Amino acid sequence: MKAFMQIKENILLLGGNGFIGKNIIAYFKKNNSFLNYHIIVLSRKFQHKRDVDIFYEVGDYANKEILDALFSKWNFTKVFHCATSTTPLSSGNNILNDINGNLLATICLLDVMKEYGCNYILYLSSGGAVYGEKHLNTISEKEICDPVSSYGVVKLTIENYLRLYQKQYGINYLILRVANPFGKFHTSEKQGVINIAIRRALKNEIIEVWGDGTQSKDYLFVDDLVKIIFRFLKQGVVNKTINVGSGEIHQLNRILNTIKIYLPILEVDYIASKITDVKDFCLDISLMQSLLNFEFTQFEEAIRKTILFEKKRLN
Repeated sequence: MKAFMQIKENILLLGGNGFIGKNIIAYFKKNNSFLNYHIIVLSRKFQHKRDVDIFYEVGDYANKEILDALFSKWNFTKVFHCATSTTPLSSGNNILNDINGNLLATICLLDVMKEYGCNYILYLSSGGAVYGEKHLNTISEKEICDPVSSYGVVKLTIENYLRLYQKQYGINYLILRVANPFGKFHTSEKQGVINIAIRRALKNEIIEVWGDGTQSKDYLFVDDLVKIIFRFLKQGVVNKTINVGSGEIHQLNRILNTIKIYLPILEVDYIASKITDVKDFCLDISLMQSLLNFEFTQFEEAIRKTILFEKKRLN
C-alpha cells in the first residue's frame, strides 16, 4: 500500500490485453520518465500471463458497476481507450452489437468519468475506416469523413461524442486516427496483413489477399505509435484530432515481396476484395509533425523486427 501512496496519477487502460494495449504496457514499464503513472487494465478477456507491476480487472467497460468500483478505488485522472470488439469486416455482421459493444459502452464510460471528475481520455480511432475511400494523395483531418463500414461509423460517432463531452462537461480528449499498425504482440487473424502474412509464412500456410495486391496504404510500426502516444502525453496535447501514420504509402505486393526476402516460402492467394476494406489511403501527418519532431523506424527494419517477434512467439 505504501508504494501506491507515492503514485501521482492512475491511468485506466481499456484493451490492455490487446495488440496496442500490450505495447503501451511494455513501453510504460521500460521508461523511468513515466514512473509517476500507475496503469490499471480493464479487459473483456482474461490474460493468463500478466505483468506483475500492472493491476488487471476482467470485465466489460459497458458495465457501470465495474466502472464505479474501479473509479472509486483508483481515483483515475486519465483513461486510455484502446478497446474495440469488432473489425471493419465483422462490424457489419451485427450492427446492433457493434453499437452496444463500442458506442454505448463508451458513453457509459464518459458518464462515469464525468461523475468521478476524470477529465482526460485518449481515444484510438481509425485512420482508414473513418475517412472511407477518398482517392486522394494524402488525407488530412479536415477531410469530410465517409465511412464504408459500421466500424468506421461507430469510431466517428465516438469521436463526436468525445467532442460533445468536452464542450459540455470539460472532459479533455485526444483523438488519434491511427494508420495500419503492425509489430510485436499482434495476434489477430482477422486484421493486420503484415503480421498475418509473416505468421502464415512461418507456418507454411497460404495468406489470402483481398484484391490484386496493388492497393497502397499507410502502415505504422507499433513501436513508433506508442512512442508518439507518450510524447503527446508528456507534452500535454489535448482537445485535438490528429492523424498518426508514417506519411508514406506501401503497396501490398511490395510489402509481401519484402517479407519474401526473409521468408521465401510465403505463398499468396488473391481473392475478391471486400466492400468494407478501404483500398488506398495515406494520412497527411503534417499536424502531428508540427507538434512532434519524430523520427520513424525504417520500414524494412520494422518488418525485420516483426519477423523476429513472430518467430520467437511461435517457437
